Amino acid sequence: MLTESLIPFLLLLVAVIGLWVNRSLWIAALVLAIGSGYVTGALQLTALLWIAILVLLALAFRTMRELGSSAGQVITGVTFFFFSIACSMLLLPGFERTVLIPETVLTPGAAPFSLGVGFPKVVTGILILGLINEARVRGLAEAGGVARKTLPILGVTVLAVLAAVYATGYVRFDPKWTTLFFPWAIANLFFTCLAEEAGFRGFLQHELSRIGSNSRIAAAAALIFSAVLFGLAHLGGGWSYALAATVAGLGYGAAYLRTQRIEAAMAVHFSVNALHFLFFTYPRLA
Repeated sequence: MLTESLIPFLLLLVAVIGLWVNRSLWIAALVLAIGSGYVTGALQLTALLWIAILVLLALAFRTMRELGSSAGQVITGVTFFFFSIACSMLLLPGFERTVLIPETVLTPGAAPFSLGVGFPKVVTGILILGLINEARVRGLAEAGGVARKTLPILGVTVLAVLAAVYATGYVRFDPKWTTLFFPWAIANLFFTCLAEEAGFRGFLQHELSRIGSNSRIAAAAALIFSAVLFGLAHLGGGWSYALAATVAGLGYGAAYLRTQRIEAAMAVHFSVNALHFLFFTYPRLA
């Protein structure tokens, strides 16, 4: 039986899926998710204010782009990005990380694992893909083309990242199966991967690649910068983990650069995470 605490996150899931279905659906589901989050205690009153500011900043950036105001785009874009980071890292009062699965040790020698969801992180991803960068796969034919372009990058990225975490002693080969994979996979793909790829690739890399007159140099610089920043965002796991995350960011960014579709970056990201979960120590050695 579903508990009240799950309702906001189920509505968030509907909002995420709604991005590929209908604008009215994702907007309605997002509003309901925020409202139910407040009612169930997942969000405090101040959190509603921060989310409202996030929405206004996203709309302001979109407006500046439509008006062709370079200065306006820089000001609103930088403000939106760093404000969203503050919200996603729960640095502002009113947000709490909701734990869906309490700490458990998946295999002997592994550090404790828990499954939590950061509400504002997912909201930010939805706003980026719903209001700022709306380029998504439309139809099976396009999906097939994106998949063909992505598969070589996926293979190289998986090998490079998992080799890096294994070589540094962060994990060991540790194949396993647990039914916890199912809730983990849903949360990881639709919440973690979507939010992080929307922020680092769909917004940061995409917007930086449009700066300057030389598109190739701008695209390469945007790819590297977003990957390095992605790695630094994972410093909480240590330097070896941050280095692996930087390598991963290069792969995710390359998939996005080649296809210009957020689904490609999400697919590579999720594949790395899923193989880590199933075949190596998760989340890391204790």
